[in-house]
Amino acid sequence: MLNAYPLNAQPLNAGGAGQGDDPGPNPPVPVAPALSFTWRLLLMIGGVDYSAQLTGSVSVDREEGAAGLATVIIFLPPGPVVPTDWIGRPVTLDYVSEQGGVVTQSRRYTGQVSDPSYDATQRLLTLNCSDQLQKRVEAMAIADIDALIGGYWSDDVFEPTEGRSRWDYAGERLGTIPSSLEASAAGALRVTPWFAKAPAFEFGAGTTIYQSIRVELAQLDRLTNVVQIEGGYRYARLWQQSNGYTWVHPETNGASGLGGFCQWRKESSDTPDVEMIESAVSGSGQALVAGSYYTIPLSMPNPCGDGIPWINVYEGLLLSASFTGARRWTQQVTESLTLKVYAPTSVAQAGEQVSRDRLAVQIEDDRADAWESDEVTGGTDGFTDLGNSARRAAAIEVLLHQAQTTILSSHRDSTVSWDFPASMCLGADLDQTLSLADQGVKAVGKCRRLEEAYDLESGSALITTTIAVMRGGGTDADALSAPPETTSRPGTGSRGYALDTQLGGHLDSGDYDPDRDGFSGMYSNVQDTTLEKFPRRMKVTAPEIPAALRDEQAYTTTAEYRVVIPNDTLEL
Repeated sequence: MLNAYPLNAQPLNAGGAGQGDDPGPNPPVPVAPALSFTWRLLLMIGGVDYSAQLTGSVSVDREEGAAGLATVIIFLPPGPVVPTDWIGRPVTLDYVSEQGGVVTQSRRYTGQVSDPSYDATQRLLTLNCSDQLQKRVEAMAIADIDALIGGYWSDDVFEPTEGRSRWDYAGERLGTIPSSLEASAAGALRVTPWFAKAPAFEFGAGTTIYQSIRVELAQLDRLTNVVQIEGGYRYARLWQQSNGYTWVHPETNGASGLGGFCQWRKESSDTPDVEMIESAVSGSGQALVAGSYYTIPLSMPNPCGDGIPWINVYEGLLLSASFTGARRWTQQVTESLTLKVYAPTSVAQAGEQVSRDRLAVQIEDDRADAWESDEVTGGTDGFTDLGNSARRAAAIEVLLHQAQTTILSSHRDSTVSWDFPASMCLGADLDQTLSLADQGVKAVGKCRRLEEAYDLESGSALITTTIAVMRGGGTDADALSAPPETTSRPGTGSRGYALDTQLGGHLDSGDYDPDRDGFSGMYSNVQDTTLEKFPRRMKVTAPEIPAALRDEQAYTTTAEYRVVIPNDTLEL
């Protein structure tokens, strides 16, 4: 339990201004039976006192999660009447009671005239009133709704807020917490938790109207004790794989720099150039991102110290090269989620009564669209996930709390209602827990509805209260947080390759292999003109991308969450 509520029942910031969170007196205030009271109503409309013109009956109906309603009838003196002029006028109704010289005044209703009707024969104006709960919420800013209600919300679960009903938005947030939104008798908006607290008032023997107690029990058809959530979380994984290549002309005999050139000069041949390297890398589906080269020197008078000059006017001819080719691709990653929220004690009693919900979180990112087509100029080998763990967690937690709220709501369908004289307990309100022990019924629950009926002709002033009794049981609850992501951290499969050389024109050259990676060309000194002529080319092949890095990666995550349901008193 946390602050008198089961674990996970409320977010830490749930509720806001006007929320009824008073745990109530301990012990509760006993309602004292009494034989008679003197009472009257104080009616103010638009700041004018119409109490003396009240006639017939007056009713007030306030229920959790709904607009508060009231109906009053006033007698109008002779003169013109324009009923529509009354629409929107503010209305307050107070109950004034006197017993033994003690006067008590209690606000019973605050609202506006919404629907007037006029009986011209009797000059009676009937005013149907509403506290305008829905319209008041509709006029609020998103931030104000968030502050008032709290709860959980995700645009991966709900539609974006732009242009949408604020009342619907408030309902989405309320659907994630076991609480209701209504206006108090004084008109203040408040969020009231469903869980019973210490009772504020106790209705004992002789405090209820005879045979007025009514008990409605929960039905199996309306029970939900398991919510199955299935769905997926999908995002792109951006891969970059770099492959290193080295090539050294075999006639350098392993020497580097000018020494290697002098070795090659003894048995010269075709050599590649930088442009051929670039073309070969591009032809393999890669981009050249790095390279270092040793080029054949331009003309020199005596490069090798043998007195023989060297004549070369072509720049960029290579005797060795070390270069890197990189390629990019996009892989889709999908996490399939199966989450179960359930009330174990309820399941043991009634079997699984299942409801289902769906989750779909698709992370869209412009980087994925351009990843393969944009020029590769460098970057880090490996992968970058374009997932959004915060969005995933937010969406999952919304559905988990929705599921808990659904289960808790279906376990408070049992209700107990009774009538009592209004003057006996004017403090009862929708944000309170009430206790009943009369006429063979014992019950404790959070007040769900107050219906008030005042008959100015008979003098009857009765309040009908209805409490919701939550029952289900259980002792262990799990935190409603998103399960860890199921994924892997594969390597890129990057490799290094030493490229071969094929040179034709010598008797021992062998046959040309067109599929062989590396450089192909001819010796300058052709020993037999009938020998096969090897084309001058450079060929590079990129390694095949492993299926594990290319195909969609699918992971499965399962988790279960237990919900505890309080057992409020209900004995018949």
